[in-house]
Amino acid sequence: MSLSDNQLAAITAAERATSILSVVGTTIVISTFLASPSFRKPINRVVFFASWANILTNVGTLISRTAIVQKEHGEVLCRFQAFIIQWFMPSDALWTFSMAFNVYLTFFHKYDAAKLRYLEWKYMVFCYGLPFIPPFAYLFISSSSKGPVYGSATLWCWVAVDWDILRIAVFYGPVWFVILLTFAIYARVGIDIARKRRTLRSFNKEANMMMDDGLNKLFEIHASKVVHVTSEAANEQTVKVQSQGSSSTSHSNSQSSSSNVNNNTHDTSNITAFPAYSVTVAGGEAFPLPPSATSTIGSTSVKVSPTLPRRHPRTDISSAAFAYCKYAVLYFIALLVTWVPSTINRVYSLIYPDDAIFGLEFVSSFVLPLQGFWNSIIYIAVSWSTVMDFVDRFRARRQSPSSSTGEIALKQYFGKKSSKNGGSQVGRRVSDTESTTYFAKDAEGVQRLQKNQSQQREGESPSPPPPAPIQLTPGPRASRLQDIYSKALRATLKANSYENFAACFPTPARHVPASLESVHRQLNAKLEEGATAEFNEIIKEREVIKGLNELDRLVGEARRRKSQGESESDVPPHMLDAEGLYKAHLTPYLQEAQVALNAKIETAQSQNAVLAEKVLAQRKEIESLLSGLEAVMADLEGSAKTSTEYSKAHNLRQESLQIDEEMKMHTDS
Repeated sequence: MSLSDNQLAAITAAERATSILSVVGTTIVISTFLASPSFRKPINRVVFFASWANILTNVGTLISRTAIVQKEHGEVLCRFQAFIIQWFMPSDALWTFSMAFNVYLTFFHKYDAAKLRYLEWKYMVFCYGLPFIPPFAYLFISSSSKGPVYGSATLWCWVAVDWDILRIAVFYGPVWFVILLTFAIYARVGIDIARKRRTLRSFNKEANMMMDDGLNKLFEIHASKVVHVTSEAANEQTVKVQSQGSSSTSHSNSQSSSSNVNNNTHDTSNITAFPAYSVTVAGGEAFPLPPSATSTIGSTSVKVSPTLPRRHPRTDISSAAFAYCKYAVLYFIALLVTWVPSTINRVYSLIYPDDAIFGLEFVSSFVLPLQGFWNSIIYIAVSWSTVMDFVDRFRARRQSPSSSTGEIALKQYFGKKSSKNGGSQVGRRVSDTESTTYFAKDAEGVQRLQKNQSQQREGESPSPPPPAPIQLTPGPRASRLQDIYSKALRATLKANSYENFAACFPTPARHVPASLESVHRQLNAKLEEGATAEFNEIIKEREVIKGLNELDRLVGEARRRKSQGESESDVPPHMLDAEGLYKAHLTPYLQEAQVALNAKIETAQSQNAVLAEKVLAQRKEIESLLSGLEAVMADLEGSAKTSTEYSKAHNLRQESLQIDEEMKMHTDS
């Protein structure tokens, strides 16, 4: 049973409507990815590469049934549509498989972002090069009985009905093979995650039996705002846990480069004392941790701050890997929503080639073009915080202040006046003052303002120029401070070795050494991360680099003056020549005159500004009076024109003039 014209029209409308949604979503993905580096996360990079296949697929779905309706006249268009659909539509499934393969490499082979990025060119060849072979070969395949491969496929031009076996063998079959491989990878990862969580739960149960509840909470490390750990000799066997603060969720995303890891279980019977050390840890999701705890076992202080920046450790249960896996599974679900209905429809058409069900055809036309739309929705969900930051920056940029109309008019007025008067000093000074005020309103204007003022002072005043702005690039003293901090941090991390850590907690070290090592790695990672963040925050808040650079400048200037002073010999006053003696007596008076002159110049500038405001107000008043005068003149001209136009043709006026003349004659007589 063939479909009616109304049903075909509904299918065409559905194809084009969903294609437009996908084009809009794909455009958002491509534009945001290219506009800001914040969107270039590892999973978003794969979506960006897949978006080009989505948008080219939508080019074919937007054509819809146009090429089929045109028949012989649309043969070229039909072949083009079938070619791009056969090429780019299965690429989306291959890119989803690439995401799953990245998850596999991350979980089981410890790949990081750099290694995954190296594989992208291989994914490009796999996802675009492999699907290109069948559509290119179809261009040259034709038979006398079946005709060319490309032809009508009800929804659009694609593999013709006579070649329907190729639809399953070369299109849907490989796609579902890739989908099953993707599902197998996610199943394998899910089993591994479940197994590791069971291991952690069993570890928690054993810890509850062997240690106090407070120590157990310390090792659950689910979240922690502040954690203080004070350790003493391990043989004292005293553990005190005190909780304080409020809990917060946190996780560790990076492995400290200076942490020491030992994979063996350590014997702590001979260890009696350990050096004191202090660490700072930011929270994480990999383990449960109480809001804050204090354990008296050594002299260690651990602080966990949820507001510190996060790093990325290569642990088996990395939160970054979990997040990547979670969003990749969402793309896999979108893939199933796209391909299940269309596959059912094609299998049915293969079994019953002469019978078409409108419901299946309509659903297929609805879901297949939506590949780009689903990808864009998940892309926005992944980057929601980045999207909101991008929108806030865009709004702030649009709401940035601009120069007022009065300022622009004042600048133009004094510019014209200065040019007419041959560049008078007053006009130039006011114009320059207004220009520097206008430049200083944007971010770059501060530097231009300083440069402009420096040039004015050098050209108009003999006083020394202001000191150069202090650069934020670390100078010798700032660099030395950073070196000292780096050495101190490395020494702290070295003191916080796994041997000391395992000696503080011998029971977990014997039963679950792998979990304890993971906790130790996270502890060291958060120590380095938190200490560095706090150090940088102190440097920024107290402007340490600026102060040290200023100190470097002052010391250098003092050394220069000292060297110059040592090279010059003092001259007694009675040994001065006439010119030197004259300048020595005259200099104080010149300085006083310069101060008075500067004060007069400032007064003149302020008076000029007031006069300029008055001039602008008077100009506005004159313009209003001129506009009123022009209106009156227009009324008078209109009255004169009206009286002249109807002077001869209007009988009443003629009679009035005649009566007026008669009255004059009567009065004269």
